[in-house]
Amino acid sequence: MSDYFALNRAHWDEVTGIHVASPFYRTEAFRRGEMVLDPIAVEGVGDVAGKRLLHLQCHFGLDTLSLARLGADVTGLDFSGPALKEARALSAETGVPGRFIEADVLDAPADLADFDIVFASWGAICWIPDIPAWMRTAARALRPGGRLVLIDGHPMMVCMAGEGAAPFSPQLPYQTDAPIMMEDIGDYTDRNAKVAANRTAEWMHGVGRILNAAIDAGLVIRRFDELDRVPWHALAPLEKCDAHYWRLPAGVPTFPLSFRLLAERG
Repeated sequence: MSDYFALNRAHWDEVTGIHVASPFYRTEAFRRGEMVLDPIAVEGVGDVAGKRLLHLQCHFGLDTLSLARLGADVTGLDFSGPALKEARALSAETGVPGRFIEADVLDAPADLADFDIVFASWGAICWIPDIPAWMRTAARALRPGGRLVLIDGHPMMVCMAGEGAAPFSPQLPYQTDAPIMMEDIGDYTDRNAKVAANRTAEWMHGVGRILNAAIDAGLVIRRFDELDRVPWHALAPLEKCDAHYWRLPAGVPTFPLSFRLLAERG
């Protein structure tokens, strides 16, 4: 497993600079003073003013610091040193406070505790080999009554990845235990980008596995939404539906594109 960890970390270390500079991530808008967290996430976290919030797999901290702009006392955790260097620089440049910790999310520091909210979104859990362990990290970090907000691509959509026009058929298994080895050209923000560390390991997790992992970690499911949009062009037929999201065009058989899980520590 350490080999997969090193492989993935090398990839994220390299692509961080591409992401910071890409319009996909709206870093310049954040520098101008905007809050760039997407509406599905904003609705999911609710009122964060004065709340202690832990962002798991925070990448270079753009969403973390957007949550700080909404009034949260934020801590971001990620395994990429270069990404966290950019997060700290963005915090210092904009004057938006945030604490950033370098660690494996499955081996998080024991002193990460008593948070009101644990948050993760968009492309987080496909990098996780052990969802029960991820949920235990989230549960341990929450105070009693604290909330988990997890938003991600729906497993139904993810298994169609790379598929062309409808009718759709699965291109990847709905759920796996062994890693799926990926070798991409470019980066999802720029297909022409030159990325040397382009080989990664990913895992597929079905809805049942995700929900049962949360329950087994002692979390109480409060809401599970299956949504019709994602904030990237995840499948070829998707159409832009507003400034933030893509969805299936009218007349195409529909299936969920994303999900939002709200759970509470008992």
